Amino acid sequence: MNQPNVELLDKVRHKSLKVDTKKVDVAEFKVNASFVVVNELSTLIHEYPIFISKNPTTGKFQLTALLGFDSGQNLFISQGQWRSTYLPLDILRRPFQAMVEENNLSSGKIAIDVNSDLVNETQGERLFTEEGETSDYLLRIQKSFSQLMAGTQRTEAILNKAAEYDLIHSVNLDIELKDGRKSRVNGLYAIDTKALAALTGANLEECHKNGILEVCHLILSSGAHLQKLINWEAEL
Repeated sequence: MNQPNVELLDKVRHKSLKVDTKKVDVAEFKVNASFVVVNELSTLIHEYPIFISKNPTTGKFQLTALLGFDSGQNLFISQGQWRSTYLPLDILRRPFQAMVEENNLSSGKIAIDVNSDLVNETQGERLFTEEGETSDYLLRIQKSFSQLMAGTQRTEAILNKAAEYDLIHSVNLDIELKDGRKSRVNGLYAIDTKALAALTGANLEECHKNGILEVCHLILSSGAHLQKLINWEAEL
């Protein structure tokens, strides 16, 4: 694995760079979880088990798509291909990063890890045209970051409200693997179904109006995909 070398995008300095979007077996994708936002949920729940976690930097609640059970294990990658039709925005934006000022998500600039195995000068999607204009591919990346930035704020607001109504509780996933090992995934939170069912009156109305109910039900509906990951792990 190459040592990361992150540089702010520059249309002169990086004019010749390309990103090989067909490459899958690279370090950027070898993760067992992906940060996601609420505007992705309606699509993601068809393929990924979704949990809640806490941002390791801010301590705020965030949504997480579980990809594997061990650190660096992405069970959605098999034989150099993704076993899904939709990728979380946090996966799609790699090898790019957002460089933002503290507490100011609207200040973001895009940077790229020039040492990434996805980055080269011969194969893949161009970042800039011959005239130095932003390519269609880079425009899609910019849109992905815009969706992530806006979605992060909305996700935090919804999950904070859900926590106020005690709809979030911590869970430990204890998974028995095929070789008899037990894998425990810590630091996850889920929707408390009893607390959700107990909502009444004004509290129920507010949760409905603010989109909290919809998000809770979407998260709960994704739980069936956990067994899929267990089955995939057993095939290794």
